[in-house]
Amino acid sequence: MKKGEKKIRRRKKLPMRTYIFASFLVFCAVVIGTLWLFQSVFMEDLYKSVRLRETAKCAREISVRDMDDAQSAATELGNKYGMCVSVYTIVGRRGQGIAEYHENAVCFIHNTSSDHLLDRLYLGASEDGEYIESVPRMGGKRDDGEGESIIYAKLIPGEDVSYMIVLNTEIYPLSSTVSTMRYQLVYVSVALIAVAAVISVVMSRVMARPATAMSREAEKLALGNYDVVFNGGGYREMEGLADALNHAAHELSGLDRMQKELIANVSHDLRTPLTLISGYSEVMRDIPGEMTAENMQIIIDETARLNSLVSDLLDVSRFMQGGGKLEISTFSLTETVREAMGRYARLIERDGYVIDFESDGEVLVRADKGRILQVIYNLVNNAVNYTGEDKRVVIRQTVKYGRCMIEVIDSGDGIPEDELPMIWDRYYKQASFHKRAVLGTGLGLSIVKNILVSHKARFGVRSRAGEGSTFWFELKAEK
Repeated sequence: MKKGEKKIRRRKKLPMRTYIFASFLVFCAVVIGTLWLFQSVFMEDLYKSVRLRETAKCAREISVRDMDDAQSAATELGNKYGMCVSVYTIVGRRGQGIAEYHENAVCFIHNTSSDHLLDRLYLGASEDGEYIESVPRMGGKRDDGEGESIIYAKLIPGEDVSYMIVLNTEIYPLSSTVSTMRYQLVYVSVALIAVAAVISVVMSRVMARPATAMSREAEKLALGNYDVVFNGGGYREMEGLADALNHAAHELSGLDRMQKELIANVSHDLRTPLTLISGYSEVMRDIPGEMTAENMQIIIDETARLNSLVSDLLDVSRFMQGGGKLEISTFSLTETVREAMGRYARLIERDGYVIDFESDGEVLVRADKGRILQVIYNLVNNAVNYTGEDKRVVIRQTVKYGRCMIEVIDSGDGIPEDELPMIWDRYYKQASFHKRAVLGTGLGLSIVKNILVSHKARFGVRSRAGEGSTFWFELKAEK
């Protein structure tokens, strides 16, 4: 391993279906454990808590009734909640029963009623308005020496007469019930574990199958096979991931194809000037009298082409990595266009090109002058490369609503409508209408796009097959 490189250690991961299987089993274990706790361990405590709440609720419902009809209330609610009821009037410290209801023959309050018991209940309820007391269950048919009897007293104070409601409910032993339920839970637990294991295996395989299939396809994609198809298996999340991966595979396929075309084009563009430079240099070295200004100019021109190619490649690379900082300043856009046109004087003189500049006045803009000059130069290069037999290119400057538009118009074969969205791509070249560039490298429009995007400027192209093309961009005009 080379110095500076970090070795990435990845812990071996388990398959997705193993995690799903384990999750189902854990869920099943939690459910069974909860059943055991509430149906076995906490059964008696829950039972007692429920009976106490029902006792307090019964007392509240009796207290809101009319005490002139206390007997009816005691019978109705005592029967409803399954407990014994007594209602007393309290005058001073003396109590007198006005209603009672017997739920069973071993009721504690009806079999042990005494002034001492009533005094104890009254004193207890006087402090907080209610009083609870637990005593051993009285003997009877269901007496097995366990359980308890709960006595509940609620005091309803009044100006002349107060009332005290006394309720009695019994908490029966649940040991035999709990024992029976434990046996049932054993069988239920075994059945649940078996069913959960089967469901876990089936569901883990079904749910993991799309992910496993996509993983295999992704491995093929990583190896450069772009003819892969991702299928989400009918799950919404998986379908979304599959669509994204299919789109990525399509984009990577196109990118790979365009990169190969770029390498081929750049190799061709590099080979041509290098061959000319090498050839003319050898002629000038070996043949007396060939050291002429014309031959030297050819070498200079081809060197300039090589320099232009390398500059464009560096610009594309820079923009791919985020680009550099813009050097914003206020300058004359009109003068910048004229400066760009000056570079084509020799082309106009030698090859008969006509480049016209139509302007309605001087316009100032605030931008990066060097970058905008590069935009104009690349657009004019593109127009020169694709213009028609008349070799005419028009640069038009117009100002409207505070914005300056620069249009570069050629009279070439135009661009098919279905290819217009792709002409700004990094590696795209027209297949049907392309001819070898007279100037530039074929990367100009991609550079133009990146510069104008960094300026947040509007730009575009208008073209139809056979009618030429108009490339344009807009910048805010300064006053």
